[in-house]
Amino acid sequence: MKFSDVDEMLVQLYLRLNGYFTTGLILHSPNWGQNKTEVDCLAIRHPFHSQPDRIIESSKFLKLNEHNIDLLICEVKYDPNILLFNKQLYDDTKPLENLFRWVGLFEENEIIEVANKLYPLLKDNSSKKDMSEGFVYKNVRIRPILCCPSVLRLNEDKWYLTGSEIIQFVNKCLLPESKRDTCSTRYNFQQWGFQFNRLVKYLKNNTKEENFNLSNLYKFMTST
Repeated sequence: MKFSDVDEMLVQLYLRLNGYFTTGLILHSPNWGQNKTEVDCLAIRHPFHSQPDRIIESSKFLKLNEHNIDLLICEVKYDPNILLFNKQLYDDTKPLENLFRWVGLFEENEIIEVANKLYPLLKDNSSKKDMSEGFVYKNVRIRPILCCPSVLRLNEDKWYLTGSEIIQFVNKCLLPESKRDTCSTRYNFQQWGFQFNRLVKYLKNNTKEENFNLSNLYKFMTST
């Protein structure tokens, strides 16, 4: 396992705990042995999502609009110095059109318009406000987000998901200060499945320690 794999797992765990379904996506090329590009994480959250037994509200960082389906296009990087969307994703609109075809929320005659609306938000000069607000097409809110779990904080010029936000929210979900009457937080961690069980077990056992740091997490996850 590489550091970049851990990054994607952290982002997907954070989004799952916020009510999103997540997946990656390969955007194919007609050239043999190549692909056009990939999306590290696509996340979708439905407007009636609710888990009242957990007694945890979704993170305010995500600025959720409860009236719409929320679709996030996530770029995940370990190195904050290259934290930009892959240019291949927006050097023309064809990859975005194929992305929205795969998502399956829009009719064919709507896809070019939706891709053209997202296109400028992926560029380097897009603002934090424009990225976090995104745009709404019909009942779907679409937003791009840059993710760098390996660092705790970044400059505020972009909409960044960092390690600090991820760990703080995961702690609220997995390690409450007191037991919840309606939601046990101790169970067989294997139920998280192959993707998350080692990560969740580590976070539950270590994130409350005073000497917790992300470097130790990366070392543990990449050691086997």
